[in-house]
Amino acid sequence: MVEVSKRINDYKQHPQFSVLGSSLVSSRLSECLKSSKLYSKKTDGDTSTDTYGMKWLKDAILSKRSDNAFRSTMVGDPKIKLHEIGIPENLASNLLVSDHVSCYNMESINLKCNLHLRSKQELFIRRDGKLMFVRNANQLKIGDIAHRPLQDGDLILINRPPSIHQHSLIALSAKILPMESVVSINPLCCAPFMGDFDGDCLHGYVPQSIQSRTELGELVSLHHQLLNMQDGRSLMSLTHDSLAAAYLLTSTDTFLKKSEVQQLQMICLSVSTTPVPAIIQSMNSQGALWTGKQFFSMLLPSEMNFSYDQKLHIEDGELLTCSSCSKWLQNSTSGLFSIMSEQYGCRALDLLSSAQEALCEFITMRGLSVSLSDLYMFSDSYSRRKLAKGVQLVLDEAEEALRIKQIVLDQANMPILKCYDDITKVSCSYSESNSIQSTQHVTRSIMAFKDIFNDLLRMVQQYVSNDNSMIAMIKSGSKGSMLKYTQQTACVGLQLPARKFPFMIPSQLSCACWNKQKLSDSEIIEGSNENLRAQNLYAVIRSSFIDGLNPLECLIHAISGRANLFSENANVPGSLTRKLMYHLRDLHVAYDGTVRSSYGQQIMQFSYDSAGEMYCDRGPVGEVGAPVGSWAACSISEAAYGALEQPVNGLEDSPLINLQEIFKCHKATNSQDLVGLLFLSKNLNKFRFGMEYASLEVKNHLERVDFRDLVETILIMYDGREKTREGSPWTTHFHLSQEMMKKRGLGLIFVVEELTTQLNSLIPSICISKREIPIILNTLLKGFLEFKDVEIQCHNDSDLAVKVAISEHCKTGKFWATLQNACVPIMELIDWEQSQPQCMYDIFCSYGIDAGRNYFVQSLKSTTADVGRIIRREHLLIVADSLSASGQLHGLSSQALKKQRNRLSVSSPFSEACFSSPAQSFTNAAKNSSADNLCGSLDAIAWGKEPFNGTSGPFEILYSGKARMVTVDELTSHEPKQKKSIYDFLCNPEVENFEKDCMDTCKQSTENTSRWRLARKSSDSAIVNGGTVSIDQDLLHAKVGIWDNINDMRTCLQNLLRKYPLNGLVKEPEKSHLMEALKFHPRADEKIGSGVTEFKVIGLNPNHPSTRCFILQRNDGTTEDFSYNKCVLGAANSISPQLRSYLEKKLYHRA
Repeated sequence: MVEVSKRINDYKQHPQFSVLGSSLVSSRLSECLKSSKLYSKKTDGDTSTDTYGMKWLKDAILSKRSDNAFRSTMVGDPKIKLHEIGIPENLASNLLVSDHVSCYNMESINLKCNLHLRSKQELFIRRDGKLMFVRNANQLKIGDIAHRPLQDGDLILINRPPSIHQHSLIALSAKILPMESVVSINPLCCAPFMGDFDGDCLHGYVPQSIQSRTELGELVSLHHQLLNMQDGRSLMSLTHDSLAAAYLLTSTDTFLKKSEVQQLQMICLSVSTTPVPAIIQSMNSQGALWTGKQFFSMLLPSEMNFSYDQKLHIEDGELLTCSSCSKWLQNSTSGLFSIMSEQYGCRALDLLSSAQEALCEFITMRGLSVSLSDLYMFSDSYSRRKLAKGVQLVLDEAEEALRIKQIVLDQANMPILKCYDDITKVSCSYSESNSIQSTQHVTRSIMAFKDIFNDLLRMVQQYVSNDNSMIAMIKSGSKGSMLKYTQQTACVGLQLPARKFPFMIPSQLSCACWNKQKLSDSEIIEGSNENLRAQNLYAVIRSSFIDGLNPLECLIHAISGRANLFSENANVPGSLTRKLMYHLRDLHVAYDGTVRSSYGQQIMQFSYDSAGEMYCDRGPVGEVGAPVGSWAACSISEAAYGALEQPVNGLEDSPLINLQEIFKCHKATNSQDLVGLLFLSKNLNKFRFGMEYASLEVKNHLERVDFRDLVETILIMYDGREKTREGSPWTTHFHLSQEMMKKRGLGLIFVVEELTTQLNSLIPSICISKREIPIILNTLLKGFLEFKDVEIQCHNDSDLAVKVAISEHCKTGKFWATLQNACVPIMELIDWEQSQPQCMYDIFCSYGIDAGRNYFVQSLKSTTADVGRIIRREHLLIVADSLSASGQLHGLSSQALKKQRNRLSVSSPFSEACFSSPAQSFTNAAKNSSADNLCGSLDAIAWGKEPFNGTSGPFEILYSGKARMVTVDELTSHEPKQKKSIYDFLCNPEVENFEKDCMDTCKQSTENTSRWRLARKSSDSAIVNGGTVSIDQDLLHAKVGIWDNINDMRTCLQNLLRKYPLNGLVKEPEKSHLMEALKFHPRADEKIGSGVTEFKVIGLNPNHPSTRCFILQRNDGTTEDFSYNKCVLGAANSISPQLRSYLEKKLYHRA
């Protein structure tokens, strides 16, 4: 550095100092970066420089470490509360919490520290910036920071890595338990953590500052995460044992004795009287009996009303009827506990915890055990053999349907279909033919097999008795599925590998057949009628797990069922989550209601689209500072991780790969990706089979027909003449298929003319060589050279569409334009508003950014639905608007992120370096002298700054231009003296008088305006939902009690409500005004009761905590609230029902 400084001083004397100086600094900076760990050499052949640099950047710059953290295995404890986590005593003693000692918490901290000093005899504190220890709690002083151990009630941030969605971070309250080595949580909390009790570990972080503890309590505590932000479902619901218990309890054949009801009633949260028994006296028991539905009603709020379908009704907290299915008990957007969370908020957690404890007690009393008898289903061997025979018949029918489907789909088998009328002969002929099975035909045939295999599932369900424990768990939704139960008891069924099997699968899965297969791959062994023709695309295992699998079946099941659970695509969800977070985490709702990015405050949406109403204690979901970008990224990343749970096979598309392709948004490099769908016009429905004939017409018009498609045989023959200069003695004979020409609608004269026209300029007229025969065969006779495959498909089970694929002869980016030009002669047959290319980039280039954005949203919604996740529309719109903010649809890549921010004039080299290629990003930023304001959340936190998003974002006060002009004298007369604080200025009597004068002027102006409105001769009116409701002027001027008119009464009561503070007593004469108004209340007698002694204004309405109301105190000491609006409506009704209707609509519109 000293040498560089000297050289810079020398360059100062040079006339081109700026050029030489900047070049020197840039070169030295580049050398410095290359010598840093960002450019470290490769440690081995598999580790790249970029990967190592990124790893170093994460470990050294982005990662934050804390001593007050732990990692431990989790176990279940149904007795612990939902918002608590059990911490071992030895672990809690090593986790420290920093408490700032003040005059408000001195006593409580002394109590907490005394318990620690009894065992440890010393306590570490920080006083005046120095770390020291004390041996007595009395030595604490105000201003000290006491480092005490973790105790009951302290908040801990818990997560289970990987944190793939926002609800995987939850703040739980610590509960110290006498155990070791493990932490315990309620089993219902496993759902948000996506874990179980098979060895999963939890990470815990103890907050140290008051700000962090406040954030945990207000943002990520369980009471503030009742509903899942992805789709609106309840974050927690009944699972496993409690769900199975609820299903058994609500069944029609469940009855409880008096002792059982009393035992369970002690666990209920709400104390209520025991209902009247459903059966007073039965023949089989000595006492009364209660139904399970009656006890389940005791677990519900008394005022709850809920209807799931026509068979389920809950009215006033009583379960009247319910269906045999348990979908209303499971976790769904319309399920019982999701509705309960929306209606009752934090109270729903207590109700759910009480219900779980009571249901677990019920299933403990009843019992639910599983044995081998549940798998055998029958106690006698005859019934078991009968079931096995039925299973084999269904499998034979399913395999036959699969083969017939393959024959029908393969056009090469058309001659076979014409020769045979019997379906059995067709199948045998197809097996003996030499036709090769294509993957595409097998894929379509799989659906035919699955349709018949579903009959097997229904047959097994009919054979099973009602007291089967496994079926009870399946029907309740707590464990398993009917498919898995069938694999255990009947047959394993169809096996689809991730790729093709590495060996050919014989017709029968046995070791003997496999040995014969290895001897002869496609021949029938001499003396045997067994067909050994094999394939490697799928296999059908006819045995069940209860009967056992032979070695070949076990190998096939391991390849198809186990090896493809986590394939090479296991890293796709993590990579997708990282990219989504980098693009979306800095989007938030600003103070003006717009959705902005922290980088340059770029507007992504003018208003956050929160169509669904989700419960939130602090207001709407899209409140100011809401991290809507992170919500959207978490919703999609959770769906990506959920796609890993689905089995992958080579015959069906992977939803995970489809989700990955959607976010690329680039030009299609593969011809298979360029596909267009042509939907037919709705006008064709007027004609009989109009859609079918039109689809054939479109296909025949576009489909490419080469000369080779018509040729059956090619012969080169000698015509017997000697070779002369005029011609060759050899002639080529092309034998054409008459059937194929008829199918294509071509004639012989047309073929000859096309060949002559196109080949005269290509083939010399002197002779034809053997090498030029392929040119003749590839001659286009009909259709278009730019299209390769034209296929008729059925969409949405009703609409016909023609799928057109691009060929290698079509230019990239011109596919849709070429297809439109080719369809000009058949333009009236196609619905061009619905037709579109299947490539997002082509849609953007052809129709613009708006069409590309809409297609992106629809594709993302469809793909996530295939995974089994229903994502809220506002999350999808946030992602689409973020990727298309610059006017172009950018993908999730480093280059796309850089292009987008360049178009938006945003400089963020540090964020780009954290995304990919840190060394190159820093080098380019240094060369370009780029500046970074660290506006992003990750940028700010990495360098110790507070993030700019959320409530920490910029807050600006804008001048509206409507202020009153003041003179210099007015300005100086109210100017505060120097050395006077703002608080002294605000307490100045002159300022108070000035504010009072302004308030009186405003009040007088309001009264004058009110009188002017009442004095209008025309009839008054109100605008309700876009229409005008008129009212007679005489009704508005009618006297009401002690008030001049109805508006005067409402204004008086409204001002009275705002005049007194909370819990203030009303004084005379306002007390008489309230008594006069109470007479008009619809339930005045019920409200007054034994008489009114005092009006204890103004309380909080228990049903509406955010609104004020009047509270009256009766002679007997009881209190009652009442609404002044109901008094006003009652007074208006005493004048005229028309006036009441007018005011009611006006108040509703104003609300």
